[in-house]
Amino acid sequence: MFLAWKEMRYAKVKFLLIIGIITLITSLVLSISGLANGLSVDNASAIKNMPADTYVVEAGDTHQLERSQLTKQDISSIKGGSPLGLKMVEINKEGRTVNVSLFAVDPDSAFMPISADLPKLAPYEVLADPSLKEEGLEIGDSFAYEDKNWIVKGFTEKRFSYGHTPAIFTSLETWEDLFGDSLTYQAILFTNGGTIDTPSKMDIASKEDILSNVPGYSAEQGSLNMMVIFLLIISAIVLATFFYVMTLQKLHQYGVLKAIGTKAGILLRALFAQISTLTIAGIVAGNVVTFGLTLVIPAGVPFELPVTMILFNSALILLMAWIGSLLSFRSIVTVDPLQAIGSVK
Repeated sequence: MFLAWKEMRYAKVKFLLIIGIITLITSLVLSISGLANGLSVDNASAIKNMPADTYVVEAGDTHQLERSQLTKQDISSIKGGSPLGLKMVEINKEGRTVNVSLFAVDPDSAFMPISADLPKLAPYEVLADPSLKEEGLEIGDSFAYEDKNWIVKGFTEKRFSYGHTPAIFTSLETWEDLFGDSLTYQAILFTNGGTIDTPSKMDIASKEDILSNVPGYSAEQGSLNMMVIFLLIISAIVLATFFYVMTLQKLHQYGVLKAIGTKAGILLRALFAQISTLTIAGIVAGNVVTFGLTLVIPAGVPFELPVTMILFNSALILLMAWIGSLLSFRSIVTVDPLQAIGSVK
């Protein structure tokens, strides 16, 4: 570490530029990861956060919930599950329309979201996604849909959104009264797979299957995740190039040190300490820059960056830097002191 620190103090500008490059790479990776996760939350958090592991839906090639149509007779033919109603609707609040996803579940089941207010839902009362507060909805407010007056009874603790629209949850009693003779359900929910006997007109789908068939979900996540992967690969190549060029510039010094008896292990540890210090400094600075960006991102932009994702991506960037340094390690191990001192190489 003594050798590494002395060199960094001597060539401050060069090493600050390298830290700057790592900072920009880190900030870009975290920003795209936050956008990918934000879009995921905005598009399918209602499915992700619901404790259902297995869905029984109408048979078909694509298991899209909003396209599944199950009758009351279909629901009664499956034992042990809980019905789910889902419809994309447009509510009216004081002359202003808001697009929401209306979910109907058994209020006494585990599928009803938890609310800090713990309300008992009466007919035409709902639990709403907290993002609807930005639309001016508060507890006790009313809105209109299908010529009915609905009341916001509380807000869910977690985000519940579907198809980039906030979700509202009501009871099955309300759902049955609302649709009357045209009553259909979209799925039957189970907390675990087990053995489920279904007729030929129904399919059993996993949560992952339902998620992948949420409109736009797979395309959004696939594109953004590929960008993150390519960024990590590019970062490994860029950092490997920087560190390799730095090593080539110092081969003469390494040759002298090896000629006077310095072991290769000491030189490798010094280079490893230098690379780790530079990368960690760049990662920390990148995290600070990304945090600053989150403060100026408009509220309407779906951006979610949890601590676990920050730590995971930061660790990946550090790993990429270590992998990229292997080429520099090889140069130090194979350098011939006589050639280096004589400037042959």
